[in-house]
Amino acid sequence: MRTLTSMALAIGVLGASVALAGDLESGIPVGKRVPAFQVVKCGGADDGVKEGQQLCYR
Repeated sequence: MRTLTSMALAIGVLGASVALAGDLESGIPVGKRVPAFQVVKCGGADDGVKEGQQLCYR
């Protein structure tokens, strides 16, 4: 009985948090500039950049 009560409570809390969260917005809005960001090359084109090298994209 205790397990059933705990499970029902967990489902209720999860449902309430989803309801309060609203619409999920992620990523950069359309029309906004993308800021510079750091990446590490792990493969791809033969562009003279060694794998494992850290790069700054602008």
